[in-house]
Amino acid sequence: MQQLPTILPPPTIDGSEPPQRSKEKHDNLVRFQSELEFIQCLSNPSYLRGLHTQGYLSKPEFLNYLKYLEYWRKPEYVRFIVYPTSLVYLTLLQQPLFRSRLSDPAFVADLTRIAQSHHETW
Repeated sequence: MQQLPTILPPPTIDGSEPPQRSKEKHDNLVRFQSELEFIQCLSNPSYLRGLHTQGYLSKPEFLNYLKYLEYWRKPEYVRFIVYPTSLVYLTLLQQPLFRSRLSDPAFVADLTRIAQSHHETW
Protein backbone atom coordinates (compact mmCIF):
# COMPACT_ATOMS: atom_id res chain seq x y z
CA MET A 1 0.00 0.00 0.00
CA GLN A 2 1.33 3.43 -0.93
CA GLN A 3 2.34 5.68 1.96
CA LEU A 4 0.49 8.99 1.84
CA PRO A 5 2.52 12.16 2.36
CA THR A 6 2.37 13.68 5.82
CA ILE A 7 0.13 16.73 5.97
CA LEU A 8 1.48 19.21 8.45
CA PRO A 9 -0.66 21.95 9.93
CA PRO A 10 0.38 25.49 9.01
CA PRO A 11 2.64 27.32 11.43
CA THR A 12 0.95 29.35 14.11
CA ILE A 13 0.77 33.15 13.91
CA ASP A 14 3.59 33.59 16.41
CA GLY A 15 5.82 31.21 14.44
CA SER A 16 5.82 28.48 17.05
CA GLU A 17 5.26 24.88 16.13
CA PRO A 18 1.59 23.87 16.10
CA PRO A 19 0.56 20.96 18.29
CA GLN A 20 0.97 17.58 16.64
CA ARG A 21 -2.15 15.75 15.49
CA SER A 22 -2.83 12.25 16.68
CA LYS A 23 -2.59 9.51 14.07
CA GLU A 24 -6.37 9.16 14.14
CA LYS A 25 -6.92 12.89 13.50
CA HIS A 26 -4.31 12.86 10.76
CA ASP A 27 -5.93 9.83 9.09
CA ASN A 28 -9.35 11.51 9.32
CA LEU A 29 -7.97 14.67 7.72
CA VAL A 30 -6.40 12.70 4.86
CA ARG A 31 -9.67 10.82 4.32
CA PHE A 32 -11.69 14.05 4.40
CA GLN A 33 -9.39 15.75 1.89
CA SER A 34 -9.30 12.72 -0.40
CA GLU A 35 -13.06 12.30 -0.44
CA LEU A 36 -13.60 16.03 -0.96
CA GLU A 37 -11.21 16.03 -3.91
CA PHE A 38 -12.87 12.95 -5.39
CA ILE A 39 -16.42 14.28 -5.00
CA GLN A 40 -15.44 17.51 -6.72
CA CYS A 41 -13.86 15.58 -9.60
CA LEU A 42 -17.36 14.27 -10.29
CA SER A 43 -18.29 17.73 -11.62
CA ASN A 44 -16.10 17.07 -14.68
CA PRO A 45 -17.92 15.10 -17.42
CA SER A 46 -14.60 13.95 -18.90
CA TYR A 47 -13.66 12.47 -15.53
CA LEU A 48 -17.02 10.67 -15.42
CA ARG A 49 -16.34 9.25 -18.88
CA GLY A 50 -12.95 8.08 -17.65
CA LEU A 51 -14.59 6.27 -14.74
CA HIS A 52 -16.97 4.63 -17.21
CA THR A 53 -14.19 3.70 -19.67
CA GLN A 54 -12.10 2.14 -16.91
CA GLY A 55 -15.07 0.04 -15.78
CA TYR A 56 -15.53 1.57 -12.34
CA LEU A 57 -19.18 2.41 -12.94
CA SER A 58 -20.06 -1.25 -13.43
CA LYS A 59 -18.50 -2.43 -10.16
CA PRO A 60 -21.01 -2.88 -7.30
CA GLU A 61 -18.42 -1.90 -4.70
CA PHE A 62 -17.75 1.40 -6.50
CA LEU A 63 -21.48 2.11 -6.77
CA ASN A 64 -21.74 1.45 -3.01
CA TYR A 65 -18.90 3.93 -2.48
CA LEU A 66 -20.89 6.54 -4.44
CA LYS A 67 -23.88 5.89 -2.16
CA TYR A 68 -21.63 6.29 0.86
CA LEU A 69 -20.55 9.71 -0.43
CA GLU A 70 -24.12 10.99 -0.06
CA TYR A 71 -23.10 12.30 3.37
CA TRP A 72 -21.55 15.27 1.52
CA ARG A 73 -25.07 16.69 1.19
CA LYS A 74 -25.23 17.34 4.93
CA PRO A 75 -24.76 21.03 5.86
CA GLU A 76 -21.62 20.38 7.88
CA TYR A 77 -19.93 18.91 4.76
CA VAL A 78 -21.57 20.59 1.78
CA ARG A 79 -20.09 23.94 2.80
CA PHE A 80 -16.67 22.67 1.70
CA ILE A 81 -17.78 21.83 -1.85
CA VAL A 82 -16.70 24.39 -4.43
CA TYR A 83 -18.37 22.71 -7.44
CA PRO A 84 -21.97 21.92 -6.47
CA THR A 85 -22.65 20.22 -9.81
CA SER A 86 -20.64 17.33 -8.38
CA LEU A 87 -23.65 16.55 -6.18
CA VAL A 88 -25.93 16.61 -9.24
CA TYR A 89 -23.68 14.10 -10.96
CA LEU A 90 -23.46 12.04 -7.78
CA THR A 91 -27.25 11.67 -8.00
CA LEU A 92 -27.20 10.93 -11.73
CA LEU A 93 -24.50 8.28 -11.31
CA GLN A 94 -27.01 6.24 -9.30
CA GLN A 95 -29.04 5.84 -12.51
CA PRO A 96 -28.00 2.98 -14.86
CA LEU A 97 -29.17 4.92 -17.93
CA PHE A 98 -26.93 7.89 -17.11
CA ARG A 99 -23.95 5.61 -16.49
CA SER A 100 -24.47 3.85 -19.81
CA ARG A 101 -24.78 7.16 -21.69
CA LEU A 102 -21.29 8.09 -20.54
CA SER A 103 -19.95 5.74 -23.21
CA ASP A 104 -21.20 8.20 -25.86
CA PRO A 105 -18.61 10.93 -26.56
CA ALA A 106 -21.34 13.21 -27.94
CA PHE A 107 -23.29 12.94 -24.68
CA VAL A 108 -20.19 13.81 -22.66
CA ALA A 109 -19.48 16.73 -25.02
CA ASP A 110 -23.05 17.97 -24.46
CA LEU A 111 -22.58 17.77 -20.68
CA THR A 112 -19.34 19.72 -21.00
CA ARG A 113 -20.95 22.34 -23.23
CA ILE A 114 -23.87 22.78 -20.82
CA ALA A 115 -21.48 23.14 -17.88
CA GLN A 116 -19.38 25.73 -19.69
CA SER A 117 -22.46 27.66 -20.67
CA HIS A 118 -23.67 27.59 -17.08
CA HIS A 119 -20.34 28.88 -15.75
CA GLU A 120 -20.16 31.64 -18.35
CA THR A 121 -23.48 33.05 -17.20
CA TRP A 122 -23.08 32.29 -13.51
